[in-house]
Amino acid sequence: MSIGAIECFINEYAFDHSPEEVVPAAPNGLRAAVIGSGPAGMACSDELAKLGYKVTIFESMALPGGLLVNGIPSFKLEKAVVARRLDVLARRGVELRLGVTVGKDVPLEEVVRTHDAVFLGHGAQKAKEAGIAGEGLPGVEQALSFLIQKNAGPGVVTARDIDVRGRRVAVLGGGDTAMDCLRTALRAGARSAECIYRRDLLNMPGSRKEYHNALEEGAIFQFLTNPVEILAGEAGAVGRVRCVRMELGAPDASGRRKPHPVKGSEFTVATDLVIIAFGFDPVSFPDDSGFSKIRVNEWGGIDVDKDQMTTLPKVYAGGDSVRGPSLVVHAVRDGRRAAAAIHRKIGPVSGAEGT
Repeated sequence: MSIGAIECFINEYAFDHSPEEVVPAAPNGLRAAVIGSGPAGMACSDELAKLGYKVTIFESMALPGGLLVNGIPSFKLEKAVVARRLDVLARRGVELRLGVTVGKDVPLEEVVRTHDAVFLGHGAQKAKEAGIAGEGLPGVEQALSFLIQKNAGPGVVTARDIDVRGRRVAVLGGGDTAMDCLRTALRAGARSAECIYRRDLLNMPGSRKEYHNALEEGAIFQFLTNPVEILAGEAGAVGRVRCVRMELGAPDASGRRKPHPVKGSEFTVATDLVIIAFGFDPVSFPDDSGFSKIRVNEWGGIDVDKDQMTTLPKVYAGGDSVRGPSLVVHAVRDGRRAAAAIHRKIGPVSGAEGT
C-alpha cells in the first residue's frame, strides 16, 4: 500500500470521527497574519484560531489553497478535500483576503505593525531555468504557469491561453511536476506528450506510480536524453529540441549516477510546445522590500530557528519557502510548530484567554 493511500485514510478517518462541532474559539485579543493559504499557512492558521487568535490569511492568488488547488491537477487531488479544510478555517473565524500580495499591495511593515505575529507560508514558486539556448522562444512555457492555468483558467498567471490541442508537447524534466504536465497536456487534447529526461528510469526523481499513470495515458519517454538547445521552426516559434544521448557514470554527491554525453549522438525531437519542469526555488525578495531584512540561505530558502522564527522579529516561516519543494506533511508540521512557538512566546498567560 502506498503512503499516499495511508495518508488519505487517516485524513478521512479524522474528519469522519471528529468529536466536536467546529466553532470559533473565545478571542484572546491577539492578531496573527498568515501569508499564503497553502498547507503550511492553513495548518498555522488552524492552530492559532483554535487558541483564540484573530487570524487573517493573505493570498496573492484568486483561489485559496496554494498549489494544492492551483498547481496540483484534480486527477491527483480532489479540490473538495482542500475546500473542506478551508471551510473549517472559515468556521473558526479565519479571515481570507484573496488577490492580495504582501510586499506589493500591502507593505510587509504594515502587516507586521498591525499584527502580533506573522507567518510566511508562501511556498517556492520560482521556476528553475533550463539554461539552454532558445528557452526564450515563443512556445516555451514554465511548468507551473501551464499547470496553474489548466487548474484555475486563463488570466490567473497569464492572460493568454496555453493551448495544447492537436500539438506535440515536449516536457523537459523527470519529476512529479513533469508527470503532471504530461498527463495534463494529454487530457487537454495534445497530439502527443513526450518526456525528455537525462537520466534513466531508475534514477528518475518522480514517483513510479506517477510514471506508470503517465505511461498508461499515452505519454512517451526519452530516457538518457539531455536537451541542449530549443530550435525555432519556420514561423519563429518552437519547432524542435536538439538533444544528445547520455550514459551514466559514477554517483554524484546526491548518490545518483551522474550522466555524461555520448559523443556524436545528437538528434532532434520535433515539437510545437516545450514545457520546462526542472523544479522550483523560493522566490527572491526585492532589495527594496521589507522582506529583504529576512536572512536567507545560499539558494534563497528562509533561515529559521528551531521555532520556525526568522531573523525579523515577530515573523515566522515554514513549508517550501524554508525547505524548498517538499512534502505536504512537512509543510503542515512547520505550520503547527510555528503556531505553538508563537503561542508560547506571546500567548496570554494560562487562564487569561478570552478576558
